[in-house]
Amino acid sequence: MIILKEKLLLKKQVRVDFHVHSTYSSDSIITSKDLTVFAKKRSLDAVAITDHNQIAGALTLAKKTDLLIIPGIEVSTECGHVVGLNVKQNIPRNMSVDDTVDCIHKAGGLAVACHPFAWFKGSLGKNITEKFDAIETINSSAFPFLYCKKKSIKIAQQLNLAHVAGTDAHNPESIGLAYTVLEADLNVDSIIKAILEKRCQVFGNPLTLSMRLKQKYARITKRK
Repeated sequence: MIILKEKLLLKKQVRVDFHVHSTYSSDSIITSKDLTVFAKKRSLDAVAITDHNQIAGALTLAKKTDLLIIPGIEVSTECGHVVGLNVKQNIPRNMSVDDTVDCIHKAGGLAVACHPFAWFKGSLGKNITEKFDAIETINSSAFPFLYCKKKSIKIAQQLNLAHVAGTDAHNPESIGLAYTVLEADLNVDSIIKAILEKRCQVFGNPLTLSMRLKQKYARITKRK
């Protein structure tokens, strides 16, 4: 009798920064050219564009670069910010956290509690529930970094949610400082499925002081 051994087709590992803002956010200076150059410099395979309260930046940049763009949005709720991944429509702002998560799910997306314990940001804190799909356990822009990382990991473990990482980049040099490695094929559906199945690991470092100062300066000059 001949026994046929089934070949295991192992998915590749992809490296993704799940929190990047483009010039479509009022406080970011990252262009499509910047995105491509610095993503490749940091060996990223994909980037999630998560502009504040609108999806146009993600959809537009996806047409301007050969880098895989995961369409996203960072939504302002009554109690903090929520990132929606793999959404292609705007999510209303200033709703409750629960309603925002429901709206993201209805749009076919994943709801991520971003920088949940960071100071001076729209952080959700205790408003995170098991309705979320993932926690951003590493956010390079979060301050104080180690405190935020520790608290975020703890709540992700308590709620048994996936861990993702993103830089929260607003200036080009910080792209890819935090990233997630996933066991997935290089397409949006496979990456999203890998998050849901928790086939992901997070890595990253905090923004340097010079990066924080550049980011602050860029926000001030852009708003003038």
